[in-house]
Amino acid sequence: MNRFNKKDNETLKLVRSGQSSGELADLGVCTIEELLQRSATKMPHAPALSAMGASISYEQLQNLSASVATWLINQGLQPGARVAVALPNMLAHPVACLGIIRAGLIAVCVNPLYTPQELAQVFKDSEVKAVFLFGPMGQGVQQAMLQAGVSLAVQVAPGDQLGWRRTLVNWVAHRRLGSKLTGIEGAIDWRKVVATRATKLRQRGPIAAEQTAFIIYSGGTTGQPKGVPISHRALLFNVAQQYSALRPHLLGRAEQDYVLLLAVPLYHILGLGNLLFTLAKGGKAVLVMNPRDTTAFIKEWSRHRVSSFPGVTTLYNSLLEHENFRSQDFTDLALCLGAGMPVSESTAKLWHRITGCHITEAYGMTETGLISCNPAGRSRPGSVGLPVTGVEISLRGEDEEEVTIGAGEICVRSPAIMAGYWQRPEENAAAFTHDGFFRTGDIGLFDLDGYLSLVDRKKEMIISSGFKVFPSEIERILNAHPGVLESAVVPAPDEKAGEVPIAYVVRRQPYLDEALVIAHCEKHLVSYKRPRRIIFRDELPKSNVGKILRKELVGIEQEEHSR
Repeated sequence: MNRFNKKDNETLKLVRSGQSSGELADLGVCTIEELLQRSATKMPHAPALSAMGASISYEQLQNLSASVATWLINQGLQPGARVAVALPNMLAHPVACLGIIRAGLIAVCVNPLYTPQELAQVFKDSEVKAVFLFGPMGQGVQQAMLQAGVSLAVQVAPGDQLGWRRTLVNWVAHRRLGSKLTGIEGAIDWRKVVATRATKLRQRGPIAAEQTAFIIYSGGTTGQPKGVPISHRALLFNVAQQYSALRPHLLGRAEQDYVLLLAVPLYHILGLGNLLFTLAKGGKAVLVMNPRDTTAFIKEWSRHRVSSFPGVTTLYNSLLEHENFRSQDFTDLALCLGAGMPVSESTAKLWHRITGCHITEAYGMTETGLISCNPAGRSRPGSVGLPVTGVEISLRGEDEEEVTIGAGEICVRSPAIMAGYWQRPEENAAAFTHDGFFRTGDIGLFDLDGYLSLVDRKKEMIISSGFKVFPSEIERILNAHPGVLESAVVPAPDEKAGEVPIAYVVRRQPYLDEALVIAHCEKHLVSYKRPRRIIFRDELPKSNVGKILRKELVGIEQEEHSR
């Protein structure tokens, strides 16, 4: 049967009872507030967060988030109210989120670089009552608040809560962001909020594990963004899964020596999940505000003994292409996670040659948490590994029948999966199978040993003369050419075939031309899979996480065809 990981759900027992063995037993908490309290009690003075040269301890994180929670309660916000966090990766982001959650509210994490229209859509959909915003990025947020009828805002400046470093950090942020540090009319100063005396947390009563902690918006790269409510239980189940899957990669390392370098934004599940995993371990999370500033990014790397680094292929490529990266000290680097998009073989080989650390591919979604991960010492190139503890995977066909041979849609069932999209009853009905599996929309394939490989997004499959063509397969071939840095394959209309694949390519080497790329494809691809055109570009459109946006390239092709 093409289904794996049907076994006793030990991780679920851990989250519910806190009883297990080894390192997993240390989790033993049911809410994020309990997780924070546990770490603050165990190692109060250890650094929890670092950003732009400043750090705060676990005890400070506990106290600052309590002040935020009290301030929110003082504003009259009722339990379950939604509060938006439109902040980049900076110290105020996790402090604000934890304060919102400790007040019994729900943190709605959004990309601060969204357009005002996109932000207003999220604010209206989730009915947010307040917004935490970043001054240099605040103009668009303010416009969205006006459109959505939100009046309560807290403004964070780059140097807030950093004492004498405030002026210096404001200057650095001004240079890096290239924007003016203008104030937002009517917004409350962040320093006033974190100076609030924490007195009212007990009035709210205990927080239940089933309560929603976060709403993260998903699907913006393929369609209308949808809110994904994530409960305390689901998040901590996911943290426990990470403990189980990643522990072998980190054997022999003390918790306080665990340093996460986090360039993935915290409004993305990959960033949020890695942050909570680090706080559960008692390690330090180093937050990178702008990973596209590669020079500053590498300088931040050099300040810390980095042991863990998650990212997408494009992020790994940007570091590998920078001349200063190869001179870094990688002695402590033990875990590099690749997720969000396939890791090209050439990138993986070069990364290992330079750093001595393999990129461990994993697979997950906002709606599901971690689904699969390559085990330590047994990674398989091109695979996203084995299902993690507590996850059941079934490959399904169009009529929900289980696919026993070959590829099928990846359907997942586990306690970490969302109950349903926020206020989307019709979409919820289509999102799950009759027996409770979540439809990921990804096409996958198991090998004989149970390793899962991603074929492509179901919606992005190309039908050419009746044949199924998967863009990811062609991109893997293109990216294997030494002259190709990255690529994206999309459909183009064709009178005879209906649609045909074309490729957008970013050169790694200047000698590369269309004839060389076509010849490379002819060696490795059957005729109907070969790109009909090669279009060279200096860069490809990407999400803020670094994932290539095929949708935007499809739009370009449609415009060209309509002319």
